[in-house]
Amino acid sequence: MLENVSAKKRVDPRVRRTRQWLQQALLDLMAEKSFEAITVQGLAERAGVNRATFYAHFNDKYALLEYAMRAQFQEKLRAELPEGAPFRPENLQRLIQLVAENMAEVQDHCPQPRGQMDTLMEKQVKAELHETLRGWLGGLPTGRRAGKPTTDQAATIASWAIYGAAVQWSQRERREPANEFAQQVLPFILAGLQPVAFGVAPETPTAARGRKRSAA
Repeated sequence: MLENVSAKKRVDPRVRRTRQWLQQALLDLMAEKSFEAITVQGLAERAGVNRATFYAHFNDKYALLEYAMRAQFQEKLRAELPEGAPFRPENLQRLIQLVAENMAEVQDHCPQPRGQMDTLMEKQVKAELHETLRGWLGGLPTGRRAGKPTTDQAATIASWAIYGAAVQWSQRERREPANEFAQQVLPFILAGLQPVAFGVAPETPTAARGRKRSAA
């Protein structure tokens, strides 16, 4: 019974309030123990509701986790990049930094074993990244031509690249600040988005060699 957090529809205030209680209960318990050790009964008790109320909103603790992970990331995202923010390198860099900060927070405050938590978090953060990037790129020219990816392809590749780089960074024993990490990663993400965002396909090594031979 997981509701898409990004759905544009009104939710009854009582429903929203109960979900907020359950979401907070999950976050509190995750700071105390591993996700695998958390039970529905424990979540219900911490939130001050009964098990029947829990199951009226979520099928299981994994559905609650998906909801909480995406809602939490959306809240951070909207605080820094409000809806309608344009596609600009500085906004993309801020997006990369937000993902890195989110991953570092999980790495530092959620003890192992996390079980399926990492997989579910990856799914939700990537989905939000993809939606944000598609929204940015959607208003740009999308004329098809040979070698030019679609907006959806570009958003998918970029979201996977951002997430993967952020995970690797978060697992380092000594991490540079998240803003420095974002600066380092930004040129690579921009290069991948260049064909869609700027209408120019990056030159491949093979094409570059061919051009140099023709000029010789």
